[in-house]
Amino acid sequence: MTTPTSSRADFYQILSVPFTGTSTGLSKQTVKLAYHKALLRHHPDKASAIAQGLRTPSKESGESRYTIDEITTAYKTLSDPGLRAEYDRTLRLDRAKAAEREKTDVFHTGLEVVDLEDLECDESGEELCWFRGCRCGDDRGFLVTEDELEREVEHGEIIVGCRGCSLWLKVLFAVEDDG
Repeated sequence: MTTPTSSRADFYQILSVPFTGTSTGLSKQTVKLAYHKALLRHHPDKASAIAQGLRTPSKESGESRYTIDEITTAYKTLSDPGLRAEYDRTLRLDRAKAAEREKTDVFHTGLEVVDLEDLECDESGEELCWFRGCRCGDDRGFLVTEDELEREVEHGEIIVGCRGCSLWLKVLFAVEDDG
């Protein structure tokens, strides 16, 4: 299955249907109707003004051209409940990652950069976690869990805020291959 990317429209945009985040918000009939409309709208023989070269889709108007293959793939994915559920999950994750990256590009008060090895490791619980005290007095002000590190493994860094104040910590890390 094709995974959504930020540089290309997602299947909901291709078919011009709303992404509700739940598989119950869109009926099969609605998807089928949207599929047929998209085929007509983007078919080179049917979209006469564009096909005749009288006008081109403009980026400013938000109008895009999609291939028949893209439209068909979007329809096949969104019309199958199992495929759509998996696609929706992937789309939500991609959007959350993009939003998180945008958030980390903003200025953080008191941002300090450290290596994961500079933090203390707590192996007593069910999940590994690393922590560091903050100057506000919280002994575990900056707390990083193993799950958080796994989510950011591609970037090799994670930004965490102190639990007790407005200071931030950028934690750099690398994953070692066992092979």
